[in-house]
Amino acid sequence: MYHPMKLFFSSLLALGLVGCGGGGSSDEPVIINDFFDQPSDTSGLVSKMETASPTKSIDFYLLPDSDDFDNIPQDPLNPLTQAKVDVGKFIYHDPAFATEGVALRAKTWSCASCHHARAGFKSGLIQGMGEGGEGFGIKGETRAWHNPEVGTQDADVQPVTSPAVLNVAYQDVMLWNGALGNASNGIINVGIDPNRLMTEGTPKEANREGLSGIETQAIAGTGVHRILGFPPELEETDYYQMLLDAFPEFSRDELGKSSTRAIAAFERTILSNKSPFQMWLRGDEFAMSQKEISGAEVFFGDGGCVACHQGPALSSPVGATSDQVFFAVGFDDLDTNVIIGEVADGVRLGRGGLTGDPADNYKFKIPQLYNLADSNVFGHGGSFSSVREVIEYKNAGVAQHDASTSNLDYRFVPLNLSSSQIDDLVEFIQVSLRDPDLMRYEPTELPSGLCVINNDETSKEDLGCD
Repeated sequence: MYHPMKLFFSSLLALGLVGCGGGGSSDEPVIINDFFDQPSDTSGLVSKMETASPTKSIDFYLLPDSDDFDNIPQDPLNPLTQAKVDVGKFIYHDPAFATEGVALRAKTWSCASCHHARAGFKSGLIQGMGEGGEGFGIKGETRAWHNPEVGTQDADVQPVTSPAVLNVAYQDVMLWNGALGNASNGIINVGIDPNRLMTEGTPKEANREGLSGIETQAIAGTGVHRILGFPPELEETDYYQMLLDAFPEFSRDELGKSSTRAIAAFERTILSNKSPFQMWLRGDEFAMSQKEISGAEVFFGDGGCVACHQGPALSSPVGATSDQVFFAVGFDDLDTNVIIGEVADGVRLGRGGLTGDPADNYKFKIPQLYNLADSNVFGHGGSFSSVREVIEYKNAGVAQHDASTSNLDYRFVPLNLSSSQIDDLVEFIQVSLRDPDLMRYEPTELPSGLCVINNDETSKEDLGCD
């Protein structure tokens, strides 16, 4: 006799409402969990998790509901409210705010162009593209420079991959090198030379606001990605009153401030709290198969993954120190692939490029691990295309980037995992850590009336909007 949840997912699969493909490598499809009449034996896993947890409880790894504002990490200068989240969700996805472009492509891209639900809130490309891009595909994989005849000097692309916005509430600083975030209650960027941390005329100048990383990123990112705080023409839309209601402390002349803080508030609620692992933590004994449980035991045991991937997001815990956030594990840079633009020397140094401390060279921020199956881009330089590749690389313990070898983290050593342990670990990360319903964070329509995510003609056709 089947468990009711298995019958439920089987029905969805038959109707085509859920699928087996998750965007990873073609030989490793994401599958619907195999539910059993009897729950899997989790005693060994619980013991390993309790040992790894600083609170000695598995609840340490539990993500809150997206409307449980009291338990979502937040900036005290931008406390979460439903009104902020609601309007931020719209602005994040709305091309109407993209009005300051230099490639003559105004109102065709949004924050979601490079961080969308369909790719686990990463980009569907190895090098995300905002302004200057055209098209989308299924999960952003076909977006490309719109006019190859005139060159790509005005394309809005970055020299590293687009980090995931998913579970970003558990990261105190933003960017791969942690350059954005200077909150009064923060500790990670304390002591960095202000000329480096708040460099005038650069995106880091946003650190002068004294806000947390997500809020600072929203301010800096709108500038970098040529998005205007509040275009005057939107005063005729619902946005105007929504922002005034959500931020009564700001005047009508400060709607740009309201917009960036609304984006940050929404981003803090993008949590993968419906993944099988999270459902198991909430008491569903049937949420994970025995193979997934075995993979979790590797993660919290022999694999040593939890030594670096900590906290509810399996990234870094709230209040983490710099040593708990940035690691040198020898990944290659983006230009090992064919890319637009160049990778600057400072970018190659990662954290060291920000701090100026040689001990920080080649250290990059630890990423969260949920919904990796929705992407095929991994590492700050996109040097891996599947979860299995990353695990096999970590298991071998041999750096890709030769220059980084003098600064590798002491935990980057051969793990000596067996092939079956690797298989189980891949299963845990691809299946147990995949929230199947991230589309709940994407609106179906926008107050501006434009297409959600991108608004160029090719994208509208791909996304099925008018």
